[in-house]
Amino acid sequence: MDKTVATLIGVVGVVIGLHASRAMHQTNITGKIFSARDSIWVYAVNGSDSLKTMVMNNGKFRFTVKPGSWKVTVKKNQLSDSAGTLVEVVEGSTLDMGTIILN
Repeated sequence: MDKTVATLIGVVGVVIGLHASRAMHQTNITGKIFSARDSIWVYAVNGSDSLKTMVMNNGKFRFTVKPGSWKVTVKKNQLSDSAGTLVEVVEGSTLDMGTIILN
């Protein structure tokens, strides 16, 4: 019985350690949008992977992404056309795109 409890505690400890290590190495893209409009959409695309978020009143956005090249596009509405910016994100880092000002 004692060996079983010790083994269980050991396995739980290893699993917690692996999850904590993975969480510390998250890769993110962040930024802030300054615009007179309320509904701004931000898209991040890497091959077949795509993410989108609507920017709220504080103007901040954050994506948790895989490392690599991402095309980040900011749109005033979902139908507007925009070229976007290609960014390179390194594993375990946060790429801050700074403040993006829209007219």
